[in-house]
Amino acid sequence: MIETPKPKALEDFPKFVVTAVRPVATPEGGYSEFEIEGRFDAILEDRFDQIVEGAGPRWFWLLFGERGCLTPMLKSFDKQTRTAILTCHEKAQPKVIGLELAYLSPYWQAFHVWMALDPNWSWERRQFQGTDAVAEDYEANEVSIVDGREVRVWTKLEPTGVSRGQSRHYPATDQTLPVASVTRLIPGAWGHEHCELCHEHIDAGMFGYCDPDERWMCENCYERYVARHDLAFVGGL
Repeated sequence: MIETPKPKALEDFPKFVVTAVRPVATPEGGYSEFEIEGRFDAILEDRFDQIVEGAGPRWFWLLFGERGCLTPMLKSFDKQTRTAILTCHEKAQPKVIGLELAYLSPYWQAFHVWMALDPNWSWERRQFQGTDAVAEDYEANEVSIVDGREVRVWTKLEPTGVSRGQSRHYPATDQTLPVASVTRLIPGAWGHEHCELCHEHIDAGMFGYCDPDERWMCENCYERYVARHDLAFVGGL
C-alpha cells in the first residue's frame, strides 16, 4: 500500500530565530531601515554564497504569524555559527524578537504560501471566460530575433476590467516605423490565465479556482496543495 506523503507545513521550512532588532536610518517615504540579528537553524550557505557573489536576488522572504512577512537583505553571515545580520525597510519596527521566522526563496511570493494554508482564502471554482484586452504598440531599444525574423516593434496587451498590473508582450504584426502610439481594444485577446503555482495555462472555457484578487489556480494544483494545505510545491525553498 502506497502511503500519501504527509503535507509539507511551514514548520518544515528553515527558520531564522531573531535575537535583536534595531533601527538604523529613516529614509524618505515613511520607511525606516532596521537591522535584524539572529541565527538560522538549517544550513543555507549555498544560497547565501550566491547572494554575496551577486549570482541571484539579494533578498528573500521571512514568514511568520498569519500572513506576516519581511523581505530582508543579507548584510553578514557566519557559516560556522549560522548567525546573520539582515536589513529591511518597514514602516514600523518589526515585533519579531524571539520568534522563529520561516525562510522562503524569492522565487515565490509570500501569498503563495498563505493562499495554500489559509482555509478562509475564499477560493471560487470558476470557468475562465477570457476577456477583452487593450493593445498598444511600442518600439524596443534593441532588435530581437523571434522565429527567424527581426522584431523591434512589440504589442503590449493589458486586460480590461480588474487588473493586477498584468501585461503581455508579443511581436507586433506591423514592424513599420515610426510606431503610432494609440491604444485599441481587441475583443477576447486576453485568452488565458496562468496557474499561480505551476504556471500552466488556464485557457478560455477551462475551469480553475479564482480568489478575490483574480489570481487563478489550476484544478490540479488546487486539489494537490490547497485542499490538503500542502506546501510541497515550494520544493527546495
